[in-house]
Amino acid sequence: MDAVPFHVGITTGDLHASMADLGDHLQVTWSEPSAREEVFHTVDGVPQPRPLSCVSNEGPIHVDLIQGAPGTIWHTDAGPRLHHFAYWTDDLAGDIDRLSSQGWRLELTRPDGQGRPTQFAYLVRDDGFRLELVDDAGRADYDGRRTARG
Repeated sequence: MDAVPFHVGITTGDLHASMADLGDHLQVTWSEPSAREEVFHTVDGVPQPRPLSCVSNEGPIHVDLIQGAPGTIWHTDAGPRLHHFAYWTDDLAGDIDRLSSQGWRLELTRPDGQGRPTQFAYLVRDDGFRLELVDDAGRADYDGRRTARG
């Protein structure tokens, strides 16, 4: 797992208003908002439709701005709120095991046919602090998404 996050996930109840507000305050521009047609499931089986989101084009630590549907882990009725810190990893399963042994709980991932985490994982502590681990194999996809201008 990298030592420095590559993005900070921020949830909001109004993506477009937060894009304007945070864009002005942080002096960033945004990728085109998108939501892929897929549904994730928490490890306890709760469906999580992929949220509408965009990413700041400026970095080096980007802002992933997220508007989730009611009932999802990304939902908020409020203005921008910290959701997670995201880190690249070249050993997703190993980092999940290491963090789990330190008190983190696997919250959401995309499992393979044998139930092993692939692509990414959210881990959360009892106090609500959340990390996202993203497999290094997804860097090109992330860079392509980030450069799609909104």
